[in-house]
Parts: sequence; C-alpha cells; structure tokens
Amino acid sequence: MKLAPVRRADRVLMILLIAADLITIPLVFMLTWVLRTEIFVSMLPGFHHQLILYLAALPVVAILWIFSFARAGLYMPKRHLGSMGELQQLLKAFIYLLIAIMAVSYLVRTEYSRVILFMFIGISIPVTAILRYLARKIAHVIAPLREAPKILIVGTGEVAARVITALRRFPGKAPELVGVVSTAATDKELFESVEIVSSLDDIVDTIGRLSADEVFFAAPELDRSRILEIISLVKDTQIHYRLVTDLFEIALGVSDVDDLARLPIVEIGYGEPGVMHRVTKRFMDVSIASLMFLVLFPLMSVILFIQLVRKNGSPIFSQKRVGLRGKEFTFYKFRTMKPESDEYEVAPLSMNDSRVTGIGKFLRRTSLDELPQLFNVLRGDMSLVGPRPEMPFIVEKYTSWQRHRLDVKPGLTGMWQIMGRKELPLHDNLGYDYYYIRNQSLMLDFTILLRTIAIIFKGRGAY
Repeated sequence: MKLAPVRRADRVLMILLIAADLITIPLVFMLTWVLRTEIFVSMLPGFHHQLILYLAALPVVAILWIFSFARAGLYMPKRHLGSMGELQQLLKAFIYLLIAIMAVSYLVRTEYSRVILFMFIGISIPVTAILRYLARKIAHVIAPLREAPKILIVGTGEVAARVITALRRFPGKAPELVGVVSTAATDKELFESVEIVSSLDDIVDTIGRLSADEVFFAAPELDRSRILEIISLVKDTQIHYRLVTDLFEIALGVSDVDDLARLPIVEIGYGEPGVMHRVTKRFMDVSIASLMFLVLFPLMSVILFIQLVRKNGSPIFSQKRVGLRGKEFTFYKFRTMKPESDEYEVAPLSMNDSRVTGIGKFLRRTSLDELPQLFNVLRGDMSLVGPRPEMPFIVEKYTSWQRHRLDVKPGLTGMWQIMGRKELPLHDNLGYDYYYIRNQSLMLDFTILLRTIAIIFKGRGAY
C-alpha cells in the first residue's frame, strides 16, 4: 500500500527520532565518563569502577530509553503539541528512564555510580533536545509535507470552535481546515470561513471526497458507538482520528494525548502493527506465560487438588470462545460455579450469586480462576493482552465496528480489566477494546499488565 504524504512523513520522522536517541546514548555516556574520570575527578569522591562495567550496561539503557520515550509519546507525530508540551513530555520520559535504570540496577544487584547516573540524565536532556531538533529538520528534507494536513472537524458547538481557533493560531504552516460536519439538524453557522460541508449521516463519503488527513471529533454529545462505527466504515487506513471529548478520559494514563486549546486530544490510532510487533508480542507472550506457569505451578496444583476433593464437578471449566478472525477455540478456567449451572449463562454480577461455590468466590475475587488460560496463551489461541474472548452467540450480534475485536487475538487481560472490569457495562467494554486495537503497542501492553497486577491485589470489580 502506498503511504499518503502525511503518513510517510510521520514514519520517517519516527525512524529518525529513534536514531537520534540511539546516537545520544553512547555520545552522552562518553562525555559523562570523561567529566567524571578526568575533569571532575579531584572534586568528587574516589571512583574505582572499570569502563567495561558501564559499556556492558549500555544496551540495557538503550532498551529502557526507547520504552520510556515511547511511553511518554515521544515517537508519535505531534503536529498540535507546542514546544512547552514537548518539553514536558521529554522531562516525563527522563523521569521514567531514571526510575527504570535504578530499578534494574537494584534487581541485578550491581552498584553503579549515582554521580554518573545523574550526570548522564542531566547531560542527556539538552543533547537529546538538540539532536531531536536536527532529526526533525532532516525528516522535513527527506519526506517534506508538501501540503498542510487537511483537517475535517466534526461538531459545531463550543468545543469545535475552540479547536478551530487553536488550529488557526498554530505556529508555522497552519493545517488546512477543509470543513465542518454538523451533528444536529439545527446547527447554525458558527465559524467564519469554515463551511459546513455535510451532515453526520454523510460523513464517510465526505472524508473521502475532501481527502481529509485528520478528523477531529469535537462533539462531546456524540455517542461513542457512533464515532467508532464511522471510523470502522472509512476504508482509508491512513487517516488520523482525534477525539476531543471525555470519551477516554479515564484512559489518559495509558494513551497518547495532545494538548490543544486546553482540551484533551486523544488519538485513535491506525491499528496496523507490523510484522515485527506481532513477532515481538508473541515472544513476550510465550516468555512471560512460561515464567508465570513455572512460578505458579505449585499454587495451581493446590487449587486443582482442592477442587477435586470438594467434588464440584470437573475442576477445569472449558467453553467455546471466539478468537482471532472469528476462529473458535476451547477456553479454560478453574471451575467457580456449581456443575448444574448452564455453561453459557450470564456471568455472576455479584459475589452473592448462588451459583458460585465457596472456593469459587475466592478464585473469582483474586482472579486465580483465570490461570489455566496460560495454556491458551502458550498454544497461541490467546495473548496476554487483548480484548476478552466472547461466546459465539454474543459475537453473532456484533455490529460492524464491534467485529473489529476479532482483528487481534483475545487476551488474558486488557483495557476493560484495568478501567473498571465488571463495574462497566458491555458497550463500554467494547469501546475500550476498540481503542486498544487502534493503539496497539508493546508499551501499552506492558502498562496494562502492570496495572492489572495492581487491580488484582485490590480485588476491584472481580465477581
């Protein structure tokens, strides 16, 4: 597929930013080493470490650096983020990096010089800013945006007006506002020189007709299902979608957010991870699932033994679920409900459900009933992170945008689990899953895994 100019420019910029960061790491380290061992040696306490000790740690630092910067959103295109906003992201990334390096140093039980660590971080900040500035200049030469991005605004209220005003004041080459899509029959002309080009019913055709590069949903009253349906119907996968609303406000801790007109701009991404992402994700699934199985095998054996002694039917509950591309597979859990319960009944909505056994309440509360799904992960039916697999009769009722849940492997945990679990209604769960699919990244997976662990210890929303 041929990339649109805007999308190609974004990819070239991302590659150059990563290259700039990888150049920064050894450059800053050697500068730090010279300052510590040559220039400031008489001013600081004695230092007896060998250079090889730190050179061996640089590959680990590089990995932590890339993850920290990706977590802070510094490899994403930022056409609507001012210099102050980017500086804030840069400082946030270095805080992540500092914490990560100190944590890894503690885990490997190697005493590195704190003076070198803090000098490395301090010198990295200005050097990184300079090299990333040069990377942007080079990216503009290699893959220039010959035309300003064409932006279509959805909404005609106060929020949309603020977005349009902010875009017109954007420094440098301002984006081209190709029009406004009205969301109500009674819309009035609220914006000078911005034409209302269509109604919401015709938006899909309008996006293609105007060759929009970006679509801003700036109508807080617009139902989330309608937004996701529109995105799923547009065939052009090169378009940026940005949501100016509180739709995913609860998810801001794990998403990429721009700040425009003092409004949260949440990007609903492309949902097209490459081969390298899929290979790396599978490697992570197998590695972590294997480790978890080895560590938790004694606990799983105890649960299995208790289930056998209590004689509440088969200790392992199996059920048909729908996975990647609609393929059915056998899904495993520890049994938590009485054997006479219908396997396709609605799941318990409270801990007082009479169908749940005594040990089942404990297993569900602690999420230990999900442990047999490690077998599903190892077999490749599931991933550690992804939408929860649903039963066939539920999938049959999916709308067009809801069926996009089947574009990725189902997961042991996902956005739904960290945002509220069973405290959220079904349509909210599907919305979060769709957001995850459009914004897949290893950093997002890692964040979801960490937050899942915290939520399990709290026992929130588990029935």
